[in-house]
Amino acid sequence: MKALSNFRLLVMQEAWNLVKETGISMAQALKDAWALVKLQALKALMKLGAVLVTFRKVDGAVTTRKATRNMDLVPTEKHPKHPARENQYIWVLPFFDLDNQAWRSLKAESLISFSVL
Repeated sequence: MKALSNFRLLVMQEAWNLVKETGISMAQALKDAWALVKLQALKALMKLGAVLVTFRKVDGAVTTRKATRNMDLVPTEKHPKHPARENQYIWVLPFFDLDNQAWRSLKAESLISFSVL
């Protein structure tokens, strides 16, 4: 129960920051904050290992991928050539697709669900 309470607190704090920074309505800020906090949680899980991710692709199709950001699971030849700039695009999450052996990305608003493998 404590984890859920902390999660809600993170969402509210992020929403309030969005309202202050952008001037959007609290309703829209809560929607955006919820998506952003879920994306941050997914990113943390991907750094630990493989995660099953379901999201809506740009063409509207729903897809499920086995994804990771753990470099121990990514073949050496597929490692990024340049270090990642972590906060460059906070609404987009790059990940390595373990089934297709290629880098992909998803946007916060397209995330449907995720579970640890």
